[in-house]
Amino acid sequence: MSQAVELAKKAGEATRPNPRVGAILVKGGRIVGAGYHRKAGLPHAEIEAIERAGVRAKGADLFVTLEPCSSHGRTPPCTQAIIKAGVKRVIYGSGDVDPRNKGKAERIFKRAGVRVTGGVLKKQCDEINEDYRHWTTKREPWVILKLAMTMDGYLAVPGRRWVTGSKAREEVQRLRAGCDAILVGAETVRKDNPRLTVRKGPVGEQPWRVVVTRSGKLPKRANLFRDRHQKRTIVYQKKSWPQVLQGLHRQGVSRLLVEGGAEVAGAVIQARKVNEVVIYLAPILVGQTGKSLPRASGWADWGWRAAVPSCAGQDLCLRGRLGEAK
Repeated sequence: MSQAVELAKKAGEATRPNPRVGAILVKGGRIVGAGYHRKAGLPHAEIEAIERAGVRAKGADLFVTLEPCSSHGRTPPCTQAIIKAGVKRVIYGSGDVDPRNKGKAERIFKRAGVRVTGGVLKKQCDEINEDYRHWTTKREPWVILKLAMTMDGYLAVPGRRWVTGSKAREEVQRLRAGCDAILVGAETVRKDNPRLTVRKGPVGEQPWRVVVTRSGKLPKRANLFRDRHQKRTIVYQKKSWPQVLQGLHRQGVSRLLVEGGAEVAGAVIQARKVNEVVIYLAPILVGQTGKSLPRASGWADWGWRAAVPSCAGQDLCLRGRLGEAK
């Protein structure tokens, strides 16, 4: 199962809004087929493993990180394909939280004479799909907050267009490509006139551009309202964070990147809607002249989980998940 977990991780964010899944077929103590779900609309992990195993799938044991689907979506149900292939036993890690599939696979397999064992390496299997589980059960996007700040905690430096270097900005492009929407506040639109597009890295459809505003007073000539992606721009005026996130969920947004300035970042933190944080720390000290996060937001009290440090050129990157969001 641990090998299936590593296979599932290979997909990264490409499967969204589907979960990441890895599958391995074992027969006579040897792996006869393996696969993972590569992208929404492509074959699921179980199907890829069965196709690679061919006739050797008959009588094999299937190790899969997630309860096989039993509903017909973009692809047919995996349960039927597994039974048809003659698999004799299914061992899975996580139970699916999608109501269309939840708890159904075991009943289907038992009726067909296929032995089933669930909950194997459940914790590891749950963790690789924490964002999918959140999106499905909470009906809100998984929120990633991106911050670029100086070593003394300032998000903006007078006289500088960017806080971080070019390598960090390249990484942000890849971060954008892995999300369905990018959110900023009205002040960022007024001051910076951003495009919020993905300019580097793999991207299918341009992510939605989202603006939150109290007054609704936004410059009509802003790039967001005049470029070729203008129909991919959404404005929320005087909406609470739950209203914004639920609206984006209905729009099909499963992963949201918040790139707003200090005010928006502080507000989403205070609302306890941040699931994951990516901080780029530049080797700069500015004293008392920069723009920092509001102290009232409580950002210094984050309960980090699985924080991973890395280098982005001259800058330090710290990425980690937070305690359960509301």
